[in-house]
Amino acid sequence: MKRTNTFLLNPTKEHESRLFKLADNSSKMYNEVNYKRRQSFFSGKIDWNTDELYFKYTGIVGSATAQQIIIKNNEAWKSFFLMLKRKKQGKLSKNIKKIGVPGYWKDRKTGERDVRILIRNNCYKLRGDILELPFKLAIKWRGRNKWHGKQGRLEIAYDKLSHRWYAFQPVEVKPPHQLIGNKKAYVDLGVKVPIMAWIPKERIFGYRANSMLSDWWYWNYRIAKHQSILKEVNNKHTSKQLSKLYRKRQRRFRSKINWIVKDFVDTCWLKGVSEIICGDLRNIRDSAKFNKKSNSMIHNFWSIGYILKRLTEKSKEYGIKVTPVDEKGTSSICPRCRSKHVMKRKRLFKCLDCKLEAHRDAVGSINIGLAQGESFAGAINGAVTRPLLIKVGTSHALA
Repeated sequence: MKRTNTFLLNPTKEHESRLFKLADNSSKMYNEVNYKRRQSFFSGKIDWNTDELYFKYTGIVGSATAQQIIIKNNEAWKSFFLMLKRKKQGKLSKNIKKIGVPGYWKDRKTGERDVRILIRNNCYKLRGDILELPFKLAIKWRGRNKWHGKQGRLEIAYDKLSHRWYAFQPVEVKPPHQLIGNKKAYVDLGVKVPIMAWIPKERIFGYRANSMLSDWWYWNYRIAKHQSILKEVNNKHTSKQLSKLYRKRQRRFRSKINWIVKDFVDTCWLKGVSEIICGDLRNIRDSAKFNKKSNSMIHNFWSIGYILKRLTEKSKEYGIKVTPVDEKGTSSICPRCRSKHVMKRKRLFKCLDCKLEAHRDAVGSINIGLAQGESFAGAINGAVTRPLLIKVGTSHALA
């Protein structure tokens, strides 16, 4: 299992000047390697030979860094060809609409090169609060060295918005937890309730997104206001401040999603869950045609891909398997009588045949479980009509 430690670097002015120079030359080399391969690919046959560029930059960025830059580009192209192969075989994920040729390390709008450095795994050391790098660079760092194991290639990047240097250290570790049961959890992923889960013989529970939505709308207002000022005063569409607002909105959303995912996976592990089966709705945006507000929430607020990614990553730490399944129609069928003669209004689900009234997302999680062969007995009770809804950032009694 791979995890990443993130460190904030605090270089002196002299060290920062050297880092900028090394990063610029590293990006320049990567772009030259990529340009050669792009041109040969468009000509009909890709040229993998990079000896000339390797020897050209060895004296500038160091032999180890030059090697890592070539390996990084190799990985990008091999991933590209693997995606093409999967597309040809019809095995490509439906949510991937376009496969692009590996791009350059630069900003497409400004043309400025990315400020990025690659350091081989045996060419750096962490000694206390000092990061030792090649070329006799010793830089102070701060952060949380959470993961310990076999260290991988270090990547150093400069954030142009915050004007800070960050180091990302991948680490090969063993899962810190072992399974303690063999149950399954059935999960309905939604907008207003990001996770609604049913663990058979346990109470159905989910997480409210009310505070997350309110916060997101607030930052939307701030963004729209700044955009109107830019247009009116300078006739511009973007600025550094606007980029910061977008980042702020994204980070606040992801922070709360990470809390939800951690709390949910913790609960599943304590309840003896070994597999989480969740609805895969990554293609919902293709057919989302509602009112303006609903479309905005689905297309902009709801990061279904990020939620699935974090759910999978966090579950690996507990040895829990995550299996996405098609959940088409799961919130439109009565779990009791299987009738499609239903009424849905906001979070209310009502079957017009057997008169079942329930929480719409709870019905979705029940139907996902029933589709996987779970027993109907005991599933439809007061819990499905009034599931436990947890407020983000608070503890609960379920665990």
